[in-house]
Amino acid sequence: MTTSSFPRDAHARAQSAAESSTSHPLRGLARAAVAAALLLGATSQLTACFPVIAAGVAGTVVSATDRRPTATQTVDRGLQLEVENTLASRYNGIARVNVTVFNRKVLLTGEAKDANVKQQIDQYVRGLPNAREVINDIEIVSTPGFAAQSQDAYLTSKVKTVLLTAEGVPSNSIKVTTEKSVVYLMGVVTAPEGDRATEAARNVSGVAKVVKAFDFVSEAERARLDAAATSQNTPPGGDTAGGTPAPVQSTPAAPTQYAPAPATGATVPAPVTAPVTPPVAVPPGRALP
Repeated sequence: MTTSSFPRDAHARAQSAAESSTSHPLRGLARAAVAAALLLGATSQLTACFPVIAAGVAGTVVSATDRRPTATQTVDRGLQLEVENTLASRYNGIARVNVTVFNRKVLLTGEAKDANVKQQIDQYVRGLPNAREVINDIEIVSTPGFAAQSQDAYLTSKVKTVLLTAEGVPSNSIKVTTEKSVVYLMGVVTAPEGDRATEAARNVSGVAKVVKAFDFVSEAERARLDAAATSQNTPPGGDTAGGTPAPVQSTPAAPTQYAPAPATGATVPAPVTAPVTPPVAVPPGRALP
């Protein structure tokens, strides 16, 4: 980890985060946590560690307002584990796939040794009953490797920290993943929220490009989802300076509307698109966390 000039303005950032906490109670808690992490970073001089510290501290504060129903969050975790474990066992040595799942949308990034392997992976994931959409951004390379993963993880932590402190960005409803300095943003957001999150991410130093893979909702639906998340979901027990803003890419996706979440123990809630598809039940025998 390296040091930088961050401590000189850490107290100013911390004060700003604390002063803005009165605009929204839950957001205020998150900003207060970030402020504490900022001061910790200034004291220790280990500024390269700061994004990880801030994201970890504030994550427990904002997770309660994830716009996904708790049933969908559970399916997302189970689906991601299932795909990761299957691909790791089937394609060890010939593919390195990073799997990210949000709202039953599956993002595949990484590397495969040829087009045939990439197609096999794609067909497998699309055949899973709980995968409602698949974005396959796997790159074909002769020798899949792991060299860039450490830097990608660091960039992801920096982007998460920036989104956490950005005004008008529902960081708790956005998932970030990075592949070879390309940042992917997934989540349930309104169009303005998505634009603000994208602009914040593309200005993070080291980000080569930002790819938007959001599910967009209306303002009215956003308000309903936030109200439902606050009452239903239970919380679990960066440096933006320098460089030219990264380009932005959007994955083709139609705006999505959501049906009300079912009661506990019912079928898994599915996003409603045109044509309308029925909810998807959790397949029996799946070991969901």
